[in-house]
Amino acid sequence: MSEIECVRMENISPMMDSYLKKLIKDAGYEAKFIDLKKPEVSNGSPLILVADTEHLSDLNKIFASRDQKIIVALNSRKDFKLVTELKSNFHKIFGFIDLSQEIEYNTPILVNYLNMNFTKHSLKLDKLASDLEKVYEFTKSELVKIKDLHDRFVKVRVDQLKGVTLTSKFMAGEKSGGEFFEVIQNDKEILFIQAGSDSYLLSSMILSEIESLKEKSNSANLQTQLEQFQKVITHHSKENNAELTYCMMILNLKTLQASFTLKGMGYLFYLGELISFDQPMKLKLKPRDRLCVISQGSMKNWELLTKLSTKKFLVDNQTMVTKELINEFFFEVSRNKSGSFLIYDALMAVLEIEENVLYQIS
Repeated sequence: MSEIECVRMENISPMMDSYLKKLIKDAGYEAKFIDLKKPEVSNGSPLILVADTEHLSDLNKIFASRDQKIIVALNSRKDFKLVTELKSNFHKIFGFIDLSQEIEYNTPILVNYLNMNFTKHSLKLDKLASDLEKVYEFTKSELVKIKDLHDRFVKVRVDQLKGVTLTSKFMAGEKSGGEFFEVIQNDKEILFIQAGSDSYLLSSMILSEIESLKEKSNSANLQTQLEQFQKVITHHSKENNAELTYCMMILNLKTLQASFTLKGMGYLFYLGELISFDQPMKLKLKPRDRLCVISQGSMKNWELLTKLSTKKFLVDNQTMVTKELINEFFFEVSRNKSGSFLIYDALMAVLEIEENVLYQIS
């Protein structure tokens, strides 16, 4: 696998290093990190330069010493004005990567940059200083394609687990960040995780941590791994001043005791009652029980796009077959949407206990 040199600050956060490494790997390359203060870079290969306003003089030295064009990576939320500061070097900038966006947003952009011939293509960036949005017109169109594909092909997911069926549906939203979920099972427990953020960077970290959790699930205690997952994403949320929401449940398959760790504006719906994500809680489930999880994004869309009472809708339709209930919920949410997507990413999941499941009565 070919290398891409990536010049960044010495004190860059481990989270950002991890983000860059995964982004470059997903684009088909290995990252070779180089300290901005000691930029021993080659002149014959693509270069990613991580930029911020505090190191402008060091950035200018890189531009002065290099003939080949450079891909500039910056956080548009923190360093919006940096594009204007780099105006004198636009003739050496091949394109931009926005580090405030999620990896899935940036990967096709980086791939397209790298597939172009750096010596024969020149992006006319001199007109973009006054409006950073113009820099990202292409990347936005790529995000639309990604989300449209996700919404089109990930309609309804059904996980057949030991004594339990989990049916879920996701719809993509236009707002930044995202919601993700996963279900993991071992011989004794089922772990359900739904988590999201308004930050692309934190959303990417959530997705990365979920993947890591899946890899460890066969060899580790799920409760221990869940606590570590919660600790990591909470730390990143505080570090980046980003909103965080989650619904994390461990279901004991022997007792059908469900333990919930909750945060945000989502809801559970169980036995005709809406239960907010206000605080941790436990439920003793029984055969034929049905538990609905409605994410924060789903609730935000519902409140903006419908005039119906969420509880009344769920109570009135609780005799519906699960897939019909989920589709009816998203039909109501989608009824008044103006574009291809909802406003926010949205997830609804329904956990059903099988009628003949064996469990311990306590």
